[in-house]
Amino acid sequence: MSDVIELPRKINAMSDVNDDAKHIEPMEKFLQLCVERILDKNQTTNEKLYTIASSINAITEFIVAESQYARLVNSDINKLLSKVQITQDLEE
Repeated sequence: MSDVIELPRKINAMSDVNDDAKHIEPMEKFLQLCVERILDKNQTTNEKLYTIASSINAITEFIVAESQYARLVNSDINKLLSKVQITQDLEE
């Protein structure tokens, strides 16, 4: 298995929306590669099982990282909202 795709490790919660979407691309590429390897008829059963196990581990890491990221963003939003004082002029 010579193909190496580097998965993102840390995401800055205050980054741009475009940067937020970019971290998903390596995961998609990794999963596409895993599917191609699983469908490869030249692989042995053990190699396919290893690929499946690796895919499950990568998906698990990705889901955990995404939920941690979502919590950070949500926490940042809540902190910002708690500092905002909303006032409304009823006479307008």
